[in-house]
Amino acid sequence: MSIEPSTGAVLDGLWAVQQVDGRLLDARARLAALDDGTALRAQADAARAAASEVGARLHQAQAAQRDHELQLQTVEGKQKKAHGDLYGGRISNPKELASLEEELVVFAKTRDQLEDQILGLFDQVEALKVSDAAARSTLAGLEAELAAHLAQYEAARDRITAEVEQLVAERTERVVAVEPRLLRKYEGIASQEGGIGMVAMLGAFCGGCGNEVPAHFVSRIRGGQVVTCERCHRIIYVGGTA
Repeated sequence: MSIEPSTGAVLDGLWAVQQVDGRLLDARARLAALDDGTALRAQADAARAAASEVGARLHQAQAAQRDHELQLQTVEGKQKKAHGDLYGGRISNPKELASLEEELVVFAKTRDQLEDQILGLFDQVEALKVSDAAARSTLAGLEAELAAHLAQYEAARDRITAEVEQLVAERTERVVAVEPRLLRKYEGIASQEGGIGMVAMLGAFCGGCGNEVPAHFVSRIRGGQVVTCERCHRIIYVGGTA
């Protein structure tokens, strides 16, 4: 144990500072533990990227479908013209007629291919529309959840920040009653012991580490002497020092 002279009133004043510091520790821990929405924001970002990717695939499929439909219209137009030339009686040259018949065969084959491709693209577009709607719904849900969470986070942050500011102001008022030398000693201990530089007796034991405090030291503490625990080095306080 370390023993230094002091006064009971100063120990009471230092204990009052410790009570404020304890509340400050708790408030700052609660502030640090607040969920700022990082995980939810990452989920929303991933959902946004997924929705964008599905949307891009849908637009590409729709563009391909339109392109194939235009190609089909062009082929059907050429096929109709060739059919009219072949059977309209305007052309009688055997070679030209044979060429038209070959063209019609090619046009028919190309039309069948385009129709099959358009049918496949139609199915693809419809499936992508379903995926796109699902991705957008998921994104909207996550964005709404994130917005609500951030509103709660900001309210809690502002509330605890105000609490910390009030406690800091209260501490500033309380430290005036503590001897500067003793305050420096207390703050040095607190910096090494998790922010707790002074602890109350619990029965016959140190309230910080549970080490037994010899009985003859208790009367010295009550007399205003500064006694520190030999194990955790915190200043020991006995309520009602005089």
